[in-house]
Amino acid sequence: MEMARRAPFWELWSNREERAARLETANQLKLLPPQLKRLHGDDGVRAALQNTRVASLLPPVGTEVFRCITAASLWELQQHQATRTTRGKREKNKEEAGKDQSKPAWDLEAGMTLPFFYGDPPPGRHRTPLEELDPHFKSQETFIVLGSGNIIHRFNTDPALGHLSAANPLRRAAIWILSHCLFSFLILLTVLVNCVFMAVRLAYPEETQSWHMPMEIVFTVVYTLEVLVKVVSRGFCVGRFTFLRDPWNWLDLVVITMAYLGMFVHLDKLLALTTISRVLKVIPLIPGLRKSFHDFMKLTKSLAGVFVLAAFVLTVLSVVSLSLYMGSLRQKCVKWSASGNWSNDWSHDNSDNDTDDISFDFFHHVNRHENHHFLLGNLDPLLCGNRSDAGQCPTGCTCLKAARNPNYGYTSFDNFGWSLLSILRLTTQDFVDNLMLLTLRANGKSQMIVFVLVFFPGIFLLVSLILSKFVMATGEWLEARLAQASQKHKEFGQIVEVLKSREPGGEATSMTALSETQIDGNEKDRATGEAQVCCACWGWLRQRLHSMVSNPFFDFVIVLCLIVNIIMMASEHYPMTHNFEHSLTLSHLVFLFIYTVEMLVKMVALGPRNYFKVSWNLLESTIVVAGLVDLCLADVEMFYSIRIFYLLRIFRLARWWPHFHLLLKIMWASLRALRNPTLLLVTASSIFTLVGMQLFQKDYKSGVCRISHDCELPRWHMADFFHTFMLIVRTLRGQWIECLWDCMEVIGSMSGQLWCLGFFSTVVVVGYLLILNLFLILLLTPLSSDSLLAVGMEKNNNLHAAIALIKDAAGQGWSWIRVLTGNEDAVTEHQGDKRKDYMSLEVVPEDESKETEVMEEDEQTKAKDVLKQVNHEGRGTEEHRGDKLEDCCCQCCYRCCPLDVDTSQGGGKIWSNFRRACFVFAQSKCFDVFIIVIIFLSSIGMMLENDYLLGRPVLHMVLNIADILFTCLFLMEMLIKWIGFGLKKYFSDPWCWLDFLILDVFLLFIMADKLEFSTLVTLRFLRSLRALGPLRLLSRFQGLKLVVQVLVQAIPTMFSGLLVTMTVWLVFSIMGSHMFAGTFHYCFNETSEEYFLANLVENKSTCYSLISENDTQVRWKNLKYNFDNTMNGYVSLMHLAFSGDMYDIMYAATDARQVEMQPVYEYNLYVYLYFVVFAISCFCTLNFFLRFIMASLQKVYMVGNHIFMTEEQLLLSRAMRRLFPWKTCKTAPRPQNQFQAWVFDLVTKPHFEMVMVAVICLNILCMTVESDDQSMLAEEVLYFLHFSFLIIFLLEFIIKVIALRKHYFQDYWNVADFIILVICIAGKLFSCLTSLSCFYTFKRIRNISIVRLKLNILDFETLEDKNRCSDTSNYLQGTKSTLEKEGQGAPAVSYQVC
Repeated sequence: MEMARRAPFWELWSNREERAARLETANQLKLLPPQLKRLHGDDGVRAALQNTRVASLLPPVGTEVFRCITAASLWELQQHQATRTTRGKREKNKEEAGKDQSKPAWDLEAGMTLPFFYGDPPPGRHRTPLEELDPHFKSQETFIVLGSGNIIHRFNTDPALGHLSAANPLRRAAIWILSHCLFSFLILLTVLVNCVFMAVRLAYPEETQSWHMPMEIVFTVVYTLEVLVKVVSRGFCVGRFTFLRDPWNWLDLVVITMAYLGMFVHLDKLLALTTISRVLKVIPLIPGLRKSFHDFMKLTKSLAGVFVLAAFVLTVLSVVSLSLYMGSLRQKCVKWSASGNWSNDWSHDNSDNDTDDISFDFFHHVNRHENHHFLLGNLDPLLCGNRSDAGQCPTGCTCLKAARNPNYGYTSFDNFGWSLLSILRLTTQDFVDNLMLLTLRANGKSQMIVFVLVFFPGIFLLVSLILSKFVMATGEWLEARLAQASQKHKEFGQIVEVLKSREPGGEATSMTALSETQIDGNEKDRATGEAQVCCACWGWLRQRLHSMVSNPFFDFVIVLCLIVNIIMMASEHYPMTHNFEHSLTLSHLVFLFIYTVEMLVKMVALGPRNYFKVSWNLLESTIVVAGLVDLCLADVEMFYSIRIFYLLRIFRLARWWPHFHLLLKIMWASLRALRNPTLLLVTASSIFTLVGMQLFQKDYKSGVCRISHDCELPRWHMADFFHTFMLIVRTLRGQWIECLWDCMEVIGSMSGQLWCLGFFSTVVVVGYLLILNLFLILLLTPLSSDSLLAVGMEKNNNLHAAIALIKDAAGQGWSWIRVLTGNEDAVTEHQGDKRKDYMSLEVVPEDESKETEVMEEDEQTKAKDVLKQVNHEGRGTEEHRGDKLEDCCCQCCYRCCPLDVDTSQGGGKIWSNFRRACFVFAQSKCFDVFIIVIIFLSSIGMMLENDYLLGRPVLHMVLNIADILFTCLFLMEMLIKWIGFGLKKYFSDPWCWLDFLILDVFLLFIMADKLEFSTLVTLRFLRSLRALGPLRLLSRFQGLKLVVQVLVQAIPTMFSGLLVTMTVWLVFSIMGSHMFAGTFHYCFNETSEEYFLANLVENKSTCYSLISENDTQVRWKNLKYNFDNTMNGYVSLMHLAFSGDMYDIMYAATDARQVEMQPVYEYNLYVYLYFVVFAISCFCTLNFFLRFIMASLQKVYMVGNHIFMTEEQLLLSRAMRRLFPWKTCKTAPRPQNQFQAWVFDLVTKPHFEMVMVAVICLNILCMTVESDDQSMLAEEVLYFLHFSFLIIFLLEFIIKVIALRKHYFQDYWNVADFIILVICIAGKLFSCLTSLSCFYTFKRIRNISIVRLKLNILDFETLEDKNRCSDTSNYLQGTKSTLEKEGQGAPAVSYQVC
């Protein structure tokens, strides 16, 4: 297959339905037996298909397709191969020898399903060696075996292990076992049981010690037998399809090798290799999972270049942070004695006159933990800095560099490794606020500029690049699958067309029609028989009930009952009165009775068979049965969880709500259509969980006192399976750095810390890629009837029909009321207008083709106009703006106040000229620039306002005067536009409305300030609305205006998606209220800020008894975010979804016991699963949101417009694409001087650029070895190396200037190199002449020059680009000569394609 083209993302999105239909039908293509018989045995059909791929893959006519391997056929194959080898040796021309070799067929590869044009093999040919079908492998001594589902298995005909030929009974038995589905199922079952056993053994090592070794022996024996079967059937290593040629079989070798080695040697942490290999064995045993893994590896392979670029960008950012903040986070506030007398800290022994024995140890005092200043509740000392804007120490403390860095010493920039870890934190946005606050306090608030202008943009661009490349790779993968499916459809169509052209009467069609007629006749006979069995009374009852069920108002009543029932369920809260609780119980019984009657009526009306055919009826019956079971077992506490089934009534609304139905389809698609990528993610999570336990379980248990004061395991650890699984889930969610710190601290050793870094890095990278892969596939996977553009227009269910009937009835009633009141003519006229509108709508489609042609002509005309505007700037703007004045007011105003002003003379002429002057002035560019400057100045004035402004009266007065001045200028702008454009045109523009409303806010605030009403709460709100002032800039820039317009178009769709999301969250809110209402309360000591233990305070009564004992320190408190009612549940869920600090809710839920009971540490641990399910629902709802937004944006894209481009920009882009298909750039000419020409050739060679790249990489390497605690010798060596690199870069500059001359500065990268070189030289000079060392950091900017790496070095398409460059140059040269001949002149600048 050829490589698929790169399709735009919007094309992938818009073609998703067509792609899914083609992929689905491609797997269902099948020829009928008569058609297969004619295809395999008819010479005419084969002759008609002789030039197709199908004819080359089919055996000759009259030959059996599936031929068994025999001793004779093996001998013939060996003789043919020997003859072919001898002939190949005699051939002298290698090209003729290469022509005989064909490419392998992609649909006949091992592991693929047998193509449809072969048909099904006859009985007895499954799991039997058959002759090769692919012509490519017929000459390579191979045969195939068809397993279950016609899966192709390919083997070598060479004797396995040197003695077992294909006809050997032992090898045939091994092949039969290997290709049987039960063999794979037994191995898969063994692997799953082994994984469960490993998890149990790791969780309970002492309890499983007795039966650990026997079970391990059983597993090892099974794996050994599996390897023996594969080796006997395939051979060991000689041949293309032998055991060792399959990479998955290496897992088997690793498994059995580590198993036998572990019986005699203690492997310690190397046992993780056994765990990984055994869990990975699940992947090749499931065909779909294996294919998903291969596809994921291809996607990852396509990201290799992006990963290299990401590593480079992270390295540069790490070096920058290293040079700026090295050693700064160790600066702490160290306490000294208040009097400044240190006599208590040291003493002098004068017994020896020659020496003084000073007992004071400065470094010991500084590094002691007790001498550091701590804030209340913080585990790390207070950081400080020696800059003016850095954090200052309190009185009695001094800012000194001492002890270790914050967060166990793992948050620092002391060397390249820790700097890289900090940059990775910024990249994944994990605990970023802590890192920024620490850095700003130690280095000053001015360093925020570095974060805003360097770190955040660099990381944002890097992440955007990775996402875009991953989307492109996913699109290429989908297009490749579509190409294969299209080829299948094409071949199937060719075969069917040939068969139809050579058959007399359409045998297949008649057979299909006959079968359908027989089926319909059988169904009618069956229905007639059922009708005869039923008595007349029963039939009459079913008919009446069926009419009632089919009535739209039946569904309307059910929906009303569901809405009222949902409201009643959502009204549960804590605490509830007895009467309210009794009312809720009674309402549940009433609704249960209604739904039971509904189910029985539908079952009688439709019949049980037809009733259970509908999936919604299955959901309805399940809810009713669960309600009846709950009613019967209401007193049994263990069946209390059945009431959760009541929440499924909310999902019944999706039957009549298209948007909600679509969300459920997305969730179902993620489980059904994407089961293999989801299973791959689950497999990876299982591997990470088991490996984490294998590596760090003992370390967490032995070193827990290093991270916990009471030596108890924290909430996030890897000492058991469930906690490890939740830690992996947290890491995949993006919060991994704190878990990494704990892991590194409990291990302690450097090697153990490297294990932790490697483990968490692998989890983050692989997990993020798997989640991104799942998200994109889910986003681009279409759903059945997935028409998001028309989903809001679906009116074909009974609920919409009932609403339409109600609207019609209301409209008719209103019409009759108007008739009775004497407005019959108005009603008739209104109906006539509606009739005319309807008729006009029917006529529109007839003129669509003409309108399209007119639009195309207009587009060409506009393109020419835009090109003229590009060549003659400024002229087109004036032409488009025009100079025609419109009426000031609308026609209604003129009808109310008729004015007849003569604008040709007198006052009317003066007014007209004044309006025209205001019109021209309002359209001038100078006026727009002036207003933009005023808006900027006004925004800056609002930025300067703060709470400390009253303490600066001069600044306060200046800002007030400026505010009044700016408001007057805005008022003058509005008046000029009113006069120039007119009130009608001004208020017909929404952007002018925005300016008008913002100006009203400014005027009201000034008036309130003058009247001294600015302290009122309402006017404070108006003061906050002044922040909308910068929004006026949007109307002054066309690009920003277009973006806002697109976002505004997506708002209605976003509201629809938000409503569906809130409905889904309603399920979790009600469920949370049932589970946690009243359980988040706790008894708390306000003074010590500690919780009371459950053995001291059992419940609320005990806590209140402590309060009644005049103990003012005790409080019975509730968590800020709780589930006491539905609204609080919504707020808590929003906090969980959008906030990074959501663990207080999770901890309170796991500690909760019962209502008004004191919580116990991790009392209900498995409540974590509730939050995991909620996170999965957020994943699906986010995908749902993006589908809706992209569907709304697709409306703009489908009509031929660009989403974020104005009309002029779009026309200009299309015109430039036609003129210049590729990007052009200017090149410097080769100099005439011989020496300069030699230098020019040297500079323009790729080897010169590669040498400079190597030098830059060495420079970066020297920067990365710097550290905070390096020796003086290392500093001198690094200084010499940096100076040497500076000399090399200076020589590079001189050589390039000699070769390129003035053209050197025409390249932006050369200009950047020159600026960086000047800064580096200036920094060296100033550092030598003065004590300033700030310029020393600028030499790090030199790292940017590595991007100058030429595309012809990194890109694999260099040759294609050069050919394209020469072709375009020839084309332009031909165009130049043509223009010269026609006398039109030639272009002044020659272009060359890069």
